[in-house]
Amino acid sequence: MHFTRTKLVLFRNIISYKLMLKRSSQFIKPLCAGCFKSLFVPSGTYATLPQKHAIISSNNVMDEMSTWQKIKWNVGLHGKLEVPRTKLLLSGMNLYVSCTDFVDFSEFVKGVNLPDTFTSWFLLVQLHTWLVNVKLSQMGKEGVLLKKYMYTAMWQNVERRLETFQDISGSERRKALENYYSLMVLSVLYYDEGLLGSDKTLANSLWIQLYGLDPAVQTDKLEILVEYVRKQVHHHDQLDPYPIMRYGYISFLPLFGDKLDEKKVQRDIHSIEWAYKDVL
Repeated sequence: MHFTRTKLVLFRNIISYKLMLKRSSQFIKPLCAGCFKSLFVPSGTYATLPQKHAIISSNNVMDEMSTWQKIKWNVGLHGKLEVPRTKLLLSGMNLYVSCTDFVDFSEFVKGVNLPDTFTSWFLLVQLHTWLVNVKLSQMGKEGVLLKKYMYTAMWQNVERRLETFQDISGSERRKALENYYSLMVLSVLYYDEGLLGSDKTLANSLWIQLYGLDPAVQTDKLEILVEYVRKQVHHHDQLDPYPIMRYGYISFLPLFGDKLDEKKVQRDIHSIEWAYKDVL
């Protein structure tokens, strides 16, 4: 499934989206097929978009292009790139892997009391792809392509995961994808605003996106997540963009603490390099 930048702009102009997710005891079991229908956004529940749209995770390269340059770009004429487009394609896929296979989601379930469900997994993936986007927004044309390829890989993977639920119809699956896409767009808006704002603003964004405005959420859990986001952005700012373009690996600091597990990083890099050589 391909979601173009044009579609994203159109979605940003919509006043509100169905957002709230039901939080009930049936969410305790992970990937509960029988409970999957309750993961859909309930009708009649809305959340207003932030008034200030500080889209810092967007790359302004496209905005600076002339109409003719955009036409050439859209037909695949991207000009000189630091890394060939075919390698950027694989790097974009690897960036998505970095946001899934190399992140310990169980740590979030235990550490900040997120329910162990498919939706929680999706929301955490969105948080990490957004963190990657903050870095990609500083990487010019290559960053634009990496973002496109990363999200293409993500939606293909989400579709495959949804197909594992045997008790939902094709129309219900399409509805789930629409809801998840709405959640993704909202997450970009809220996280961008939160990153530019105070810790209180960022905590509010995380509370809305990850907990669905659940009033029972403990404030110390939000503090942990606020610190997690801030330290990841700082960590990514220090990274050399070229290896990200070349191999598509990006590291994340652990939920608790601010030091990388070097042995884990080496294992992850080895996995990326092995897949890279296997494909090429």
